[in-house]
Amino acid sequence: MNHLSYSTVLQQYPETAGDCRRDIRQLLNRQRIKLVVMDDDPTGIQTVHSCRLVTDWQADSLGAALADEAPFFYVLTNTRAMTRDEAARVTASAMQAVVEANRKQGFRLVFISRSDSTLRGHFPLETDLMAQGLRHNGQALCPVTFFAPAFLEAGRYTLLGCHYLKDGDTLIPVSESEFARDNVFAYHSAVLKDYIAEKLGTDDFFYRNLPLTEFPGLTPAQRLQTLGSLMDLARAESRPAYISVDALRYSDLQAFALTLLEWMGSHDEAVVIRSSSSLPKAMSGIDDRPLLGREDFVGKDAVSAPGLFIVGSHVKKSTAQLNALLKCQGTVGIELDIRSILDHPQELSDEVQARLKDLAAQGLCPVVYTSRQEVRLDNADERQRLGQQVSDFLVSIVSHLSYRPSWLVAKGGITSHDILTKGLRVRTAQVMGQILSGVPCLRTAQDAAIPRLPYVIFPGNVGEESSLAQVFEKLR
Repeated sequence: MNHLSYSTVLQQYPETAGDCRRDIRQLLNRQRIKLVVMDDDPTGIQTVHSCRLVTDWQADSLGAALADEAPFFYVLTNTRAMTRDEAARVTASAMQAVVEANRKQGFRLVFISRSDSTLRGHFPLETDLMAQGLRHNGQALCPVTFFAPAFLEAGRYTLLGCHYLKDGDTLIPVSESEFARDNVFAYHSAVLKDYIAEKLGTDDFFYRNLPLTEFPGLTPAQRLQTLGSLMDLARAESRPAYISVDALRYSDLQAFALTLLEWMGSHDEAVVIRSSSSLPKAMSGIDDRPLLGREDFVGKDAVSAPGLFIVGSHVKKSTAQLNALLKCQGTVGIELDIRSILDHPQELSDEVQARLKDLAAQGLCPVVYTSRQEVRLDNADERQRLGQQVSDFLVSIVSHLSYRPSWLVAKGGITSHDILTKGLRVRTAQVMGQILSGVPCLRTAQDAAIPRLPYVIFPGNVGEESSLAQVFEKLR
């Protein structure tokens, strides 16, 4: 497939839709719509702020999230780290719990299946289960599953129904990236119609794209008529239906979000969307917030212990970032051999804790990381189980820390999730914002294992080579 020049694309497709966040907020409030973002790993909050993250789906946690003044909240299912059967069970369970918790609140629900911007994840399993759950509970359902994989902050754009990854000034089809060769979620095409066909195992489905060549530049009334006509076409079909959304800018996603919310005003139907991280921000109508700094974490004049980095992600970008971080004065690496984790976990744990205590006493920041040689296995379930064993070891480090760090940065989806839910034992948290573009932060609650700890969730496939080092320099 052809590579594109990003700067040339911006000239070819100038911005045509304006900022409509205020209109979006008004519609959400007027129609009592709540956006429920079912997040398949903990990095999905990387564009948002001032909302709740729920890591379990007990009635009290979900009830509080539904009652919160924010028009949206995140339910962390972490299904991308699970086998297909586990993901199905967890998605169905969380979905049902949200619907039941909402019976007292009575919101109209939009379920957003938030997944990876490079198209990895359990698709169409999760959106299918969400749709089935809504129907099972007597809810009329929009005839279309929407697909909006753009993650603008990280240079993931959708143009003319093809999904791209930005590298410098070049837009590369994501099918040519290392992510398309993922051990578990590999695929062959960045053209979304072909990607959907590959994942469905058939080309017998309804598909349309909302293109930048047309949709954002229409008047609001024309956009509504266009979307409504596509809905009517899909409704007449007796097969799965998908609409993808082009996006180079937030105004493109806002134009879609506003149009969909307007359509919901005259249709009593729930909606299911597959997206990456930018659409939830656009659809919530929240304002931008400046990047967070040290004062937001430990206070302006605070004198505290060193922080702590834990790096589990093995993608090429993570390794480059790790190498740059280890060159920073004041950091010291602690490499964990995968074979030692599997064969001698207790002995290795004791060694690591002693080393952490010693470094903290010297005022040095430890960087704990797994060895970079990935263990490749043929069986997908075995690969998932190996990853879980390694993640459990990283969790045990946090659970038995020999000092209290002033902040904690976890790199990688599986790593950051398990540390959050098992190591820090966080059930709910308030999202603070981002320390770098696409890098979310939260503060643990008082009932967490380490109360009120600033926690940075650093996605494996986000940032430049210097990004981890930049976080360290901000927080040191």
